[in-house]
Amino acid sequence: MAKQSFNPRRVLLVHAHPDDESLFTGHVIADRIASGAEVFLLTLTRGERGKVKLADLKPLEGRGQQMGAFRTAELMNAIAEYTVGDNKVQHAFAGTRAYLDSGIRLNAFGKATRKRVLDEMSLAAAATAVIADDILAIMKQIRPDAVITYNSRGGFGHPDHKKAYEASALAIRLYAKEHRPPQFWTIAEPGERFDIEVGGKATAAVKKAALSAHASQVLIKEETYSLVTGKETRYDAPERLRRANASYWSSVKPWMRSLWALPLGWLLGIAGTLLHLTKTEAGLPIGLIIALLMVATLSLALRIMRRSRGALYLMALAFIVTVLQMAQKSSGDSQFVTNSTLSTYWVYGSIALIFLIVIFPRLHKAVWSQNASGHR
Repeated sequence: MAKQSFNPRRVLLVHAHPDDESLFTGHVIADRIASGAEVFLLTLTRGERGKVKLADLKPLEGRGQQMGAFRTAELMNAIAEYTVGDNKVQHAFAGTRAYLDSGIRLNAFGKATRKRVLDEMSLAAAATAVIADDILAIMKQIRPDAVITYNSRGGFGHPDHKKAYEASALAIRLYAKEHRPPQFWTIAEPGERFDIEVGGKATAAVKKAALSAHASQVLIKEETYSLVTGKETRYDAPERLRRANASYWSSVKPWMRSLWALPLGWLLGIAGTLLHLTKTEAGLPIGLIIALLMVATLSLALRIMRRSRGALYLMALAFIVTVLQMAQKSSGDSQFVTNSTLSTYWVYGSIALIFLIVIFPRLHKAVWSQNASGHR
């Protein structure tokens, strides 16, 4: 791995919620402040949907304005811990509008994704260009050498983190039209490739003090901290950053990742069409049953696992085109799809099944409906 230098003199950190700055970039902030660099922190929401760790503060949950005010106070206390002499963290909340913490829900596989119904003022519901304008205004004011935020997946998948990345990348592209663009760094998740490590024993005490100010959100121990019981992180564990590219291609890549659904739909169309006429000796249409089950299972899986219907749309398009194409007569005047009732059920039944899964508003029960109202 090629070693990269990290010595920016003006740093802009873009975070979605109070406490993210200390959880993910506490060492970075402490290191830069200690070196005499200017550090500017832009927080996009006030963490109104936070889940508190202290029993005495449980009444705050669900009371957005009070929770936001409490966490703002925690943030101010945390920022004060980074001060060295006259050098302190400069801070602002996003200014065009007061974005709200969007919260998250857990899908059927326990992964974080956006809530199905969002408040119109939620960060995840805002246009990326609007948020980018807020970031751009700050960039023009401070002229940063480096911008730091989450990775393109939003770290562990929080929609607000993902929005922060998208808006930061867009702001850098807009800024580059008139100024020299800053370096773009993203927070590397565990197991992800990284370019630099920042912090250790020298900055551990500062990070601990800052995290202690966020005691409503973080479990604080003598040597470690955690967001959930059983997943402890040492204060002196270095933070890892990865050099990123703010080009348009970086924004297009997530959409391109869904193209794998096209050959999936093509294969499903071929397999189901070849199988649907198969019967048992007793005349049971086992082939049609299996083929329709394949369509339903794959469609449900794409709908549940993906955070958008994009892959499902592409799969459905390839599937329908393949089935209709195979229904046409071949050069040998034979047909994969006949005029039988089975073929009618296959063609129209499979398409109707996909359509229902696409438009159905809710596909989960019990554990599938498990929600996480906070940003953890």
